[in-house]
Amino acid sequence: MKLVRTAWPHPALIFIAPALDVVLILVFFLILSTSFLLQPGVAVSVPDSPFLLAPQRDPQVVSVTAAPAAAVYFENQQVSFETLRSRLESQQGRTRTIVIKADRLAPFELIARVMTVALELGYPTVVGTVENSR
Repeated sequence: MKLVRTAWPHPALIFIAPALDVVLILVFFLILSTSFLLQPGVAVSVPDSPFLLAPQRDPQVVSVTAAPAAAVYFENQQVSFETLRSRLESQQGRTRTIVIKADRLAPFELIARVMTVALELGYPTVVGTVENSR
């Protein structure tokens, strides 16, 4: 006796399982990839401080690295103090805060000079630290 199937599967159903797999993999990747985002800029080891500051809206970050190659970075480019001054002067809207992100071993003279340049141009200035974990 030969049995005949009365309902044949639709050919489009063959593509549903792989498409669903791809969608689930993309969703899974997007959920996990948000934890891999890195903060742009130069890597510095900031000192501990018990003082906390509220998050700043759209800050401009100036990084100061430690010796032996102490340098100042603005917008991810190494700059001199003259270049830093001219770039800050050309910025529109001086209501943006300058966050100085200095390495814990950076020379204080560089930090003070960057702060002086920013304050002379009328920018609100903050030295970035991390919360003391004690």
